[in-house]
Amino acid sequence: MLRDLCEAYGENLCVAWLSGLIYDLNEYVGQRQQTPQQSDALAWMLLDEAKQYKLTEIMYFFYRYKMGLQGEFYGGVNSHKVLSDLKKFKEVQGEHLCRIYKQQEEERRERERIEHRKQVMSYETYLWYTAWHAIYGDEDALEAIESAHMAGMAREKYGL
Repeated sequence: MLRDLCEAYGENLCVAWLSGLIYDLNEYVGQRQQTPQQSDALAWMLLDEAKQYKLTEIMYFFYRYKMGLQGEFYGGVNSHKVLSDLKKFKEVQGEHLCRIYKQQEEERRERERIEHRKQVMSYETYLWYTAWHAIYGDEDALEAIESAHMAGMAREKYGL
């Protein structure tokens, strides 16, 4: 995360890294250049707004700009536009992460359900097991077999 990078190497390094991304974006746009002071001011604002992001997410944000998926520039990089588009990016990423987490949770539940079914005895196996115990005199098994629900099936299937 950007916060971790700041803690490990200091905020000045983070600002320098963000300034590099901003400079690269300016070069890509090919229009008027921001002054180093403007790039640094934008980098400091981005640092305040994006500390909770992974470095790859920040790089993805700038990549989306270059691809034209995040926003458009008219005449060069506009600090206000970058910051407002970062907020939109946060919302879209949050929604995307929610969908991913929901999908992962559904997959986890399905795996648990499948694993549970592997460990559960089938009704037919239960009937056989109960009938076998009843044949050898298990009173609880006899009681279960005599119940209205099981009596017909067990008698029919196992000749009791």
